[in-house]
Amino acid sequence: MTRQAREQFNAILALLLTLAAGGAFVGGLSGGLLVPTIAVLVMAYAKSRIVILDFMELRAASGVTRSALLAWPASLLLLALTRAVAVTLIG
Repeated sequence: MTRQAREQFNAILALLLTLAAGGAFVGGLSGGLLVPTIAVLVMAYAKSRIVILDFMELRAASGVTRSALLAWPASLLLLALTRAVAVTLIG
């Protein structure tokens, strides 16, 4: 592993840990409100995108596999958002 690759890995790892800690912090203090829930879901998508593109080494790839792997967490998070909105509206 080259020095540049190691530094990039450390930066990405720090970003993932920051997003994870931020998501836990915001989620813990959300109190069931919709806006913090949306923020946590956006952070979750950002984490999944980083893992797919960087750790699965698909950043330079093109094609259906990359699109499908990025659409999968987006669809799951959209379902989670739909549930959160429904729970908020129903009470």
